[in-house]
Amino acid sequence: MKNIFKFALVLSIGIASCQQDDNFVTPADKAEATASSLRENMLPTVPQKHQLIKHGNVKLAYYPDGKLQKVTYVAATRTSPATFATYKYNANYIIATVYYNNKVAQETTYLLDNYLRCYESIQKDYIPMGPNAYQVKESNFHYNYNSKGQLDSRINKKVPTQKTVFIWNAAGDLVKMTGYNFRSGQAYEPVQSETTLYYDQPTGDPILADLAPINSEAANLPDPYLMVFGKSSRHLVKMVTENTSLGGNYYAYALDAEGYVTKRDWYTVTDAKLIESTLYEYLISDLGFNL
Repeated sequence: MKNIFKFALVLSIGIASCQQDDNFVTPADKAEATASSLRENMLPTVPQKHQLIKHGNVKLAYYPDGKLQKVTYVAATRTSPATFATYKYNANYIIATVYYNNKVAQETTYLLDNYLRCYESIQKDYIPMGPNAYQVKESNFHYNYNSKGQLDSRINKKVPTQKTVFIWNAAGDLVKMTGYNFRSGQAYEPVQSETTLYYDQPTGDPILADLAPINSEAANLPDPYLMVFGKSSRHLVKMVTENTSLGGNYYAYALDAEGYVTKRDWYTVTDAKLIESTLYEYLISDLGFNL
């Protein structure tokens, strides 16, 4: 009897409370309202992920986890198959296989350190020597990195007297590459090439951040899109010169509203002649929030 009385008393108090405040909100309702407000306030500024899917005529595809899966360099036509590269990942290495005319043309194994940087690449090129014969040409390079995780040097393991040294500035940009060769028992001498990269120009163009970097073309790394060679330059290169040729090349960029490159024009320094225009396309997705 006492329990029934207590239940009736609690029920009457609850009804009275509801009558006194028709706008009563439960903690769950309040939490949902707060989350809804946050969503509305955040939608205009939700950060987005840009994934490069087209670079000129080159198309890039990715695995669901974001790793590079396939790069198509030449699309298939009615008369010829595509030229493309595929990528397979393991804990300590990556295998990239290039197919040309429906046959394996090149296979490169990238050995990775604990920071997932390539410390050695082993490349095999399969050179056709007839209808059913080919010659295998192998190249092997070792890579060293500085304390900041930037590529410091690359050494030809088959010809150890040959190496390339990479110089970086305080802003985190690659500014010089020097090719060396060991001759006549002397110290390394710059006999191959010296390439200098500039990130601003005398015209006063601003230095631009590189928000979706790929491997530097000037560095001549084994793969332009596989990002396993340490940190990339933080800014877009504006001009490149080489000691083995006159003049050089400079670049102009078009950016979208968020600062990502949508077009790059490549000109010669000597006569400002347009050599090539390259368009960039991205797969854009929101970085998720669970509110």
